[in-house]
Amino acid sequence: MSGSGDFDSGRILAMAKGKSPWGGDGDPAQADPPVSDGEGGDPPADEPAPKVKDDSRNPWLPPHADEPARRSANIEDIFRARGGRGGGSPAPGTGRNWLPLVLAGLIAAWIGGTSVHVLAKGEQGLVTTLGHYHRTAGPGLALTLPWPLQAVTTRNTAKIEETLLPAQEGENLMLTRDRQLVDFGFKLRWRVTDLQRFAYASPSTAAVIADIAQAQALAAVAELPLDGLIEGQRRAELQQRVASRSQAVFDTLKLGVRIEGAEVTRAEPPAKVAEAFRKVGLARQEARKTVAKAQTFVQQTLQKASNEAAEFESVYLQYQAAPEITRKRRYYETMERVLSANPTVIVAGNGVSTTVAPAPVPTKSGTPATPATGGQ
Repeated sequence: MSGSGDFDSGRILAMAKGKSPWGGDGDPAQADPPVSDGEGGDPPADEPAPKVKDDSRNPWLPPHADEPARRSANIEDIFRARGGRGGGSPAPGTGRNWLPLVLAGLIAAWIGGTSVHVLAKGEQGLVTTLGHYHRTAGPGLALTLPWPLQAVTTRNTAKIEETLLPAQEGENLMLTRDRQLVDFGFKLRWRVTDLQRFAYASPSTAAVIADIAQAQALAAVAELPLDGLIEGQRRAELQQRVASRSQAVFDTLKLGVRIEGAEVTRAEPPAKVAEAFRKVGLARQEARKTVAKAQTFVQQTLQKASNEAAEFESVYLQYQAAPEITRKRRYYETMERVLSANPTVIVAGNGVSTTVAPAPVPTKSGTPATPATGGQ
């Protein structure tokens, strides 16, 4: 080539014939058409002109007059051509971006779930701001700042809590006033009256309550005898002492707790001497039965003596009014009582004995019984 103009015209002509600017038309199976030996590069007149391919999308050719201006492809065009499988955001006009809506929904749920609290009847909520106490919320709707700025810890303050001592299975031996050991167990019922004090008085207020109740039970048991605890006569007194003393300590420590009651669940002798205590208990029962029978006999004897004394007083008053008549009447009454109890009576006088038969006594059938015969 002689100049740059000839080089450009030859390159454009080659592209127009569907050839690649790098020396091929992209199809290795096809060879380049022969070039004429004449000047100007025109093909011979007796050969037909090669068919030019209409390749309007060839980037190396200038655009046609009616073709719109070309622009460089960007990443959105590539993903749109692939049907959006690239994972990018939808192209403008082809869909909607849901990410802002999802984020807004999550934020709204977070704010609503951590800022709105509904407390049931009997519940109280301890509201803290960055871990520090702020206020106590009552039953109903409570609004707070979102977590973690504010948090609410709820507790049912109307529920009766129970503390069992001992907390686990096994003996709980205590010393009584008469220096005897008793296996003692009880139940303390309490509820929270001040949630703030209960929550901040101790890291484990429930454990403190159990320790205080155990100490007061030890002191109360030491003031009572063993028999009164095992047999149950002093249990009510013991329960009252444990409850009142424990409440006094709770008020001093400001635990925010009120005792609802105490109940003795077990008061038994130690397991090693349980059989001996059982025998002693049986002996005591027999002794109680004997004492009860004696007391019944005493009451009956006293009642009989009292009746006889009253009867004597009545007769004595009659005797003072009419001594002779009263004397005869008492004699006849005595003889009637004596003769009615004896089927045969022998009366002796002046060397003669006479057998007197009592009057016939009617039987159940109505026929009088045959009286006994008399004789000399």
